[in-house]
This record gives sequence, C-alpha cells and structure tokens, in this order.
Amino acid sequence: PLLIEELNEEAPPEEGFRFHWMPDARFGSFGSDKVQPLLDKWGFGPDMAMCSFRVEQPVTPDTLQAMLDDFFKDRGVLAALAQVTPGIRVLNPPRVRVQWERMSTKAVSMSFLNKFEEAGAIGKSGHIRGRIEEEVEGVPINNLIREVILCEESELYDAFSEQDRKEFLFRIFSHLIFGGASNQWEDHVEEYFRVTKEVYKDLLSARRTDTGDVDVVSHVASIRSLGAGGQLFPKESPLNFCYVIVDPLMRHVRGGTSAIGHSGEAALLPHMSASCSPVPLCMFHGAPLRRVR
Repeated sequence: PLLIEELNEEAPPEEGFRFHWMPDARFGSFGSDKVQPLLDKWGFGPDMAMCSFRVEQPVTPDTLQAMLDDFFKDRGVLAALAQVTPGIRVLNPPRVRVQWERMSTKAVSMSFLNKFEEAGAIGKSGHIRGRIEEEVEGVPINNLIREVILCEESELYDAFSEQDRKEFLFRIFSHLIFGGASNQWEDHVEEYFRVTKEVYKDLLSARRTDTGDVDVVSHVASIRSLGAGGQLFPKESPLNFCYVIVDPLMRHVRGGTSAIGHSGEAALLPHMSASCSPVPLCMFHGAPLRRVR
C-alpha cells in the first residue's frame, strides 16, 4: 500500500502542534455495557487501547504529516501512551518520521459489507461458513470471511477491491473478525456487524450535505511506522493496527459529535470554527501478542 511521508509544502506552525491528553474521555462503544463484553469475548483486552487528545491548532489534510510527526514526538503524548498502550516505544523523538496511509470513509452504510455474503462467505441466515484451517503469516484461517480478508491467493479475495480494503468500515470489521488473544469467535455474523457499526459511529463525525447525503468529516490515518525514532508494536503481525483519527470541526470529543445518520446534530457542524477551537484527536491501537484463534 501507498505509504505517505510528506503531503505538501505548507509548513506547520513554527512552535509545532500542541496536544492535551483527555484521560476522562468516554466512548459510546468501548467500555459500554452493550459492546465491551463482546470485545472481551473476542480477546480485546490489554492488547487494544483507545485514547483521546485535544490539538490546539487547526488540522487540515495538508498539515496531517506535520501533526502526526509532532504527535509521536510530544513528551506529554508519549507519557499518556505509556499508560494505556505500552507496546509503543519512542526512543529517539527527533528521528521520528511517521509513515502512514490515508483511510477512506466513503462507505457509510453496512450494506457495503454485503459482498461477504455475495462471495459465499456468509450464509443467508448470517452463519459464517467454515473451512479447513490453515495458517497465513501465523494467523489461523478457519472460516471464509477470514479467507476473503487475508488470503490474497484465494479466488474469494477479489470480492473486495484494493480501494474497498482502504475503507475504514472494512478495516474495523476485519479487526473484529480476527480478534485478539484468547478469541472466542462467533458462529454468526450479526454481532460483528453490530459492533462494527457502533465503533464506526463512535470514532467518526459526519454531517448531512445539502443533498441529504452523509459526509464524514474526520481524517483517518493508518499508522505503519515511526521511522528510526521508535516502534509501534512489540512484534510484527498482519493483525497489528494503529489509527489516528482527527475531527477538524468539533469542539469536544463527544459533546457535539454527530453519529452518522443523525442529521440534526450534524447540521450544526458548518457553523463551528476550527481555527479557534481545540481539535479532538483519537488514537485506536491494537497489537495481539499471542497466536490468535
């Protein structure tokens, strides 16, 4: 995949971006009575973390690279990350150079995932179709959904194009399907779909356009490397993930955030000033440390 190192020639503010950890921020999915028991069942415990920060300066697509570099160099950020996700280590902040990939947020309907059923990975009743288990890069492939997601040699892999696979909705669903250590997976897909929807709505902000369409305003960066300055994960795995999500318009992480499809709140977004308000930023990180089953 394309790794972005530098996007433009616009310089960030001379003093750099300033961040403030928000340890009391709460999420509608993570930690909730409806979602957290399933995340625990699927093996997402200490291996996965989510945390929120404020960015004092406005963030645009053109300044994302500079913001990401400053984020992973910031002493306050690193101290906060050490508390919630010890797998990230930055040993030489001046040498941090973040490599990342921009995620697409065009898919805003769960119908996007119907391609799994069209490919035969899911039955009409929602049953996840199994298969003879084999390992790919140390990951057990024991059902056809996993085969669609990870097995490039399979004829089912083409059910989703390479652009489809950059959709954040596809990524969230994939992470839930593979789970973490001690994963107790589901035989039916409904719970995976439900939690995917809850997490997607929780992490992103959206507004209604004049034509009534849903427009996601959040920027999503999939972090691949910190360069020579540090490491993201204790060991390499195709299941590792780290996302930094920036909402350039809202004043608070949750206070006015619009859930996708709720046009009443989203209609307020254009009237908020990003230039004079702290920008909410969320980091979503996972690194399964043991064999995932």
